[in-house]
Amino acid sequence: MPHPLSLIKKLPVFLFVYLIVNAASAQVYNSSISAATGGTGRAAVEAGDASFLNPATLVHLKGHYLFSSFAKDELAITLSDNSPESFLPAALGYVQKKSDVPQGELKFSDINMSLAEFVMDKWAFGITGHYFEFKLPNSSYRQVNGDLGLIYTPKSHIGWALVVYNVFGENKDIPEAFRPKTSVGGGFNYIYQAMVRFRLDATSESIYMAGIETYVNQFIITRFGYSNDTDEKRELITAGVGFKGPRFALNYAYQGNPQISGDYRHSVDLEIPF
Repeated sequence: MPHPLSLIKKLPVFLFVYLIVNAASAQVYNSSISAATGGTGRAAVEAGDASFLNPATLVHLKGHYLFSSFAKDELAITLSDNSPESFLPAALGYVQKKSDVPQGELKFSDINMSLAEFVMDKWAFGITGHYFEFKLPNSSYRQVNGDLGLIYTPKSHIGWALVVYNVFGENKDIPEAFRPKTSVGGGFNYIYQAMVRFRLDATSESIYMAGIETYVNQFIITRFGYSNDTDEKRELITAGVGFKGPRFALNYAYQGNPQISGDYRHSVDLEIPF
């Protein structure tokens, strides 16, 4: 059995690693729908994920949507438009987060704009521009970057996606622990008889995700998922429930690390079509 003093000596190292994992665990923001299904959604069409996971999905998001998401020390708001009057499917988004890192409290914000269009039959392309800002007690960093997304929908119930994040490269002045990384993500979406949806995603950062959604009735949806970051050895078990009504949608998600009791996230989203 390890000596108690050896455990105490290892505690600062554990806390340092834990803070790094929490600060750098998410390169993209996840809505409650995505969070409840393991972080998937690059090939799915959701108002809360188009600006963050894959801008190309905006072409399938018909009408206007106001989306807001709330979690501990996190806030996200997007406004999307794909109405007949719009020139191109577009969205504006804003994210702010606070977290603890070894340098102190980190305040992060992201102002983004997305555009999308069909490039050929069943193929759509999208682009998102980001303005990132990081604030620490004694320093701050800013960066402009962008994402490129592609989605292929051979059938209305099947989708394949590919996204490149932060295509302009990494800002080496930003500490590596929370620096936006250049990465690639892919996704698959399959809807079975309009009642069950299967989602599979993976990224070049060795994160593998799977999720499932089932309709309990016309309005209630249950969600479950799993995510495995093999580089960081971080697994997440996820679950959630949603209400999708004619005037608004409300979604809740839970993500939890079964190996670290304090590594969890709750979030609630409100989506209003208009």
